[in-house]
Amino acid sequence: MLKRREPLSITLRLALLFAAIAAAAFVGVGAYLYQTLSRQMVQRDDMDLLNKAVMLRHVLAEQGSLAALRAQPDMALNTVYGQDIRLRIAAMDGSPLAQNSSALPPPELPGVPAAREPAMGDIRNWHSGTGMARVLNVQATLNRREPPVHITLLRERSDRLAIIRRYAIDLLGALLAGAALVAALGFLIVRTGMRPLYAVIGKANDISAHRLNSRLAVDEVPAELRELGVAFNAMLDRLEEGVQRLSGFAADLAHDMRTPVNTLMVETQVALSRPRTVEEYQALMASNLEEYERLAQMIENTLFLARADNAQLGLQREPLELRAELERIGEYFEGLADDSGVALALELPEGGSLQADAILFQRAANNLVSNAIRHTPRGGRVSLGAHFADGELLVKVRNTGEGIAPEHLSHIFDRYYRADPARPASSSSAGLGLSIVRAIMALHGGRVDAASGPGETCFTLHFPHNG
Repeated sequence: MLKRREPLSITLRLALLFAAIAAAAFVGVGAYLYQTLSRQMVQRDDMDLLNKAVMLRHVLAEQGSLAALRAQPDMALNTVYGQDIRLRIAAMDGSPLAQNSSALPPPELPGVPAAREPAMGDIRNWHSGTGMARVLNVQATLNRREPPVHITLLRERSDRLAIIRRYAIDLLGALLAGAALVAALGFLIVRTGMRPLYAVIGKANDISAHRLNSRLAVDEVPAELRELGVAFNAMLDRLEEGVQRLSGFAADLAHDMRTPVNTLMVETQVALSRPRTVEEYQALMASNLEEYERLAQMIENTLFLARADNAQLGLQREPLELRAELERIGEYFEGLADDSGVALALELPEGGSLQADAILFQRAANNLVSNAIRHTPRGGRVSLGAHFADGELLVKVRNTGEGIAPEHLSHIFDRYYRADPARPASSSSAGLGLSIVRAIMALHGGRVDAASGPGETCFTLHFPHNG
């Protein structure tokens, strides 16, 4: 089995990236310099050929005749002596009059006329036996009585090309050395610049489940890492809050479960202390059944929220007759309201329907109504109503009473939160009732909010409505 290759470090990646950028820049500059040098050398050689052609015309004009040229050819040949220029002077019939090399192309007549100055365009390329060469053919006049002569000037580019090749090799070596230098310096610079990140990593390593109160010093990190530090601190805030709530929930749940478990244990121990009648055992079982139901409700609520958080609840949406649903809820709580001395009023809409899961809708509304009845003093009033507004169905549960303190209002939907620190023993929800309502609304794409003032509290379910 092949071993998985570990990814490169950020420092090495940046160093290699710097090297690649430097190499690309060096290649571009080197190619430009190479082409510029090559072009300038060709132009300089061509200009030298033109100057030599003009000079030869003057020299030949001073000799005055073909006989003098044949007698003293060195005067013309000395014009290009010591240079890498090959020269041939030939009569118009092609017979050579003077030359310093036989490796010349055959004369191409007529060449540049004697009456015209040669130009750059008159120079042509020619492939010699040893490489590329530049050739210029011109005519020159010795005197008016004799025909003109043909001059061939040739300069090979092998020496120039060798210089260019050496320059290219030196340029390539400088490119590689420069890229390596940039990579090394880039590595050192990036490694130095990454020190603040290593400090952040060290700070993060110091954080554990028992030290969640530690935070990164955002003002001390570079600007590029500041947003990361802010996000990291925000994550720690959420984790610390979640751990604190989970700890509080564990304490609350343990407290709430301990009461029914202790009750079951004590009643069972008392019952087993001596023989009992059938009626006494039946009463014991009925009492134990209440405690079992209470425990089952706690467990069921906790599992419901866990499934909702992990999107494991599938909604069974169906059209619900709103008026009928509210009437059913009102009938269900009518007896509980009478026993609590609370007036339950329904504010029913004329009609309308809602696409929702019937069981979850009833559960959300039931939680709010039961919560309102439980917190309404005797002689108070609870109302349940609904209406459509701004594309939403608003289901409202109002109750009279002392209301909810402002410091608790923003937290009442948080899981495991209890506004009453006394934790009444009769509570079986462990502070999960309103959290369940919020989870149900989130599953339906809606929301729930609460408003409380002197003498009245109102909970509102916002269902999206497209009808």
